[in-house]
Amino acid sequence: MNKRGTSIFFLLMMGIVFFVLGLALTPALTEVTRESMSSSELNCSNTSISDQDKAVCSSIDIQPFLFMGTIFGLAGILIGGIALR
Repeated sequence: MNKRGTSIFFLLMMGIVFFVLGLALTPALTEVTRESMSSSELNCSNTSISDQDKAVCSSIDIQPFLFMGTIFGLAGILIGGIALR
């Protein structure tokens, strides 16, 4: 059995799995983010909230982008690593 061909096929499969995982989970994470930012406890649309709540709103707001970037980045590294072999 060709070990190099097997490893390339495995890396390609893992890259595609990470890509599909990012596509599948990002809309759900975006919806949860939207719900948590508009809840009555946090209310990020209010301009007179405390600095702590502003920091929480900012961190919640950037979470979907970081998640999607990390998952797609891992997929890109795995698929791009195939081209370098």
